[in-house]
Amino acid sequence: MLVGEVVVVERVRVVPPLARSSGGGTPAASADRMDLRREREVIDAVLGGDVDCYAELVDAYQWMALRVAFSLLGNDEEAKEASQEAFLRAYRSLKRFRGRSRFSTWLCRIVVNECSDRWRRRARRPEVAIGIGADDSGKAGLFECVADAAGDPSDQLARQELARDISGAIATLPRQQRAAFLLHHVHGVPIGEAAVIMRCRVGTVKAHLFRATRSLQRRLAAWIT
Repeated sequence: MLVGEVVVVERVRVVPPLARSSGGGTPAASADRMDLRREREVIDAVLGGDVDCYAELVDAYQWMALRVAFSLLGNDEEAKEASQEAFLRAYRSLKRFRGRSRFSTWLCRIVVNECSDRWRRRARRPEVAIGIGADDSGKAGLFECVADAAGDPSDQLARQELARDISGAIATLPRQQRAAFLLHHVHGVPIGEAAVIMRCRVGTVKAHLFRATRSLQRRLAAWIT
């Protein structure tokens, strides 16, 4: 991940709940990108009445949806619920999918919208809001360090601290800045595609990224000096 022109994170990564429960691996069924031709065939089949084919889209993109939801919400169960609800919304609205973008882009927009709805509900019930920073046990939230068996234990501890600091810093960003930063720098979504997902102009996404980067540079100054 880049913050400005400085590589801040080389050894930490987003670890959604399923990865933690399965030992850190990514489910083999989740390719995060179905062939465009096959994607269109599956959508046409579902619209034609073969609803069972929708499971193929779920298998292809459930990992992406869960990663995005977890990075935005920072809570395992809520991320699962949000990603599941996003797939239900996508299914119910599939007739309105025009194919101007990839299904994954369209789905990601629905995931972000679902997370936004949950953010608003949190704001009305702040007493139950859950952040993405370190918990009381010191475990990292959004990021987890990549273990290095040959590494120095002190380096491992430093990476764990870095993971917690990054999670906490990102949690303080305003909602739109946080979404733009996570989509582009954490999930690798191109800026143009992020603009489609966030329903705003490319220039607006760039502005959010610039402000988020400046804020993170200040909060993570000890790690990038």
